[in-house]
Amino acid sequence: MALALALSFIKIFKLPNGGSVSLGTLPLVLIAARYGFRTSFICGILFGFLLVANGATFIHPIQFILDYPLAYSCISLAGLIKWENGLKAATAITMANIVKLQIHVIAGAIFFAKNKENIKEALIFSYGYNCGHLIPETIICAIIVWYIASKHRNLCSQQKLD
Repeated sequence: MALALALSFIKIFKLPNGGSVSLGTLPLVLIAARYGFRTSFICGILFGFLLVANGATFIHPIQFILDYPLAYSCISLAGLIKWENGLKAATAITMANIVKLQIHVIAGAIFFAKNKENIKEALIFSYGYNCGHLIPETIICAIIVWYIASKHRNLCSQQKLD
């Protein structure tokens, strides 16, 4: 968790209204691969709270829940696929980030919508905005986990919890 938080502060680039490309989710993905869905789900929620405690911003309580604990708990979905090879690892992180994108889009629509009448425009804008940072981050993380699963199996092999 500490490594995830530290990596989240090293931003490759940052968007003006929040959202950035970093490697902060990479340790969470490895937790998902090694310890499975349940453990990584809890870690994702805690990571979301850690981000807020360290200065992440929100304007609405529902947006807070969606953008932080819920969105980062989606990374745990990568633990539902056994990382037998690089392709499965890359697929796992891509699948998890697609779900995470949907959560961020809904939160973004809450952030950008001024009233009920412009929710469609807010959703469209939110998709564009969130894809601007999640697609590059997903590609970077997919390449890294593909390499790890292909060359360093011990880092992503499943572990049994007592």
